[in-house]
Amino acid sequence: MMKKLGTILIASAGLTFAASSMAAPGARTVPACTKVNISATIEVAAGDTWDGLKKYGKWVCLVGQGKSMNGLQAENQIPTFKLNDGSTVTNVVIGDPNFGTGSDLAAGGADGVHCYGHCKITNVYWGDVGEDGATLKAKSGIVGKLEITGGAAFKAADKLFQHNADGEVIIKDFYASGIGKLYRSCGNCKVQFPRKVTITSVTLGTVNSGVAGVNSSYDTKSGIPGKFDVATFTDLNYAGSKHVCATYIGTIHGFEPVKDTNAANIKRSCIFK
Repeated sequence: MMKKLGTILIASAGLTFAASSMAAPGARTVPACTKVNISATIEVAAGDTWDGLKKYGKWVCLVGQGKSMNGLQAENQIPTFKLNDGSTVTNVVIGDPNFGTGSDLAAGGADGVHCYGHCKITNVYWGDVGEDGATLKAKSGIVGKLEITGGAAFKAADKLFQHNADGEVIIKDFYASGIGKLYRSCGNCKVQFPRKVTITSVTLGTVNSGVAGVNSSYDTKSGIPGKFDVATFTDLNYAGSKHVCATYIGTIHGFEPVKDTNAANIKRSCIFK
């Protein structure tokens, strides 16, 4: 049930907010695409743009081959793209959108896109999300920033966007359905950071676990006790029952994060505009 308060829509199940000042997109589908099999990661040099429409003259869906790119949840998956600092990937489909139904399919989604530094993912469609859709990775000396604009994603058994580095992930003008989580700040990375995520003008269909998972506090083992993540939501169009902002106590590798139920911690980490 959706309730209106001023210019903000609140879904009573899961605390969903949607500001009317910006328009979240409607449901999107994967563009019709020609399959192109790949067996190795495509690396985009620092400052360069890899544009699928320019390269192929049409929409293609890149389908990873072999165990390291089949798109299952094994941790040894390699990415479809490696983006170096300042690079962009645009106008392409990752994974086979026509391979079966549900999630956890061997449909060639690999581990999506890995970003090192400042990167942009623009108008990219995940026809089938592999281990993850995109991950912001740590790069020495650079505070990371990953901007995801346009496009859509489907068939994610787990999380879609993983945030392992410091810095910020920005998700805007995006659609996803049939996913576990839209975003997760790493709960137990070897090196931890307080992170930021901004989710703006996003529409979600079926979400099986939650919209965003953040560390609203960090324990003493984390190395950054007293720090916390901040998630800012503007114009989120989601009417499902799962948590919009799930909060955890971040820890370190070898331990599992637990839920953070402290009301003050949740308030400071989950910002709705």
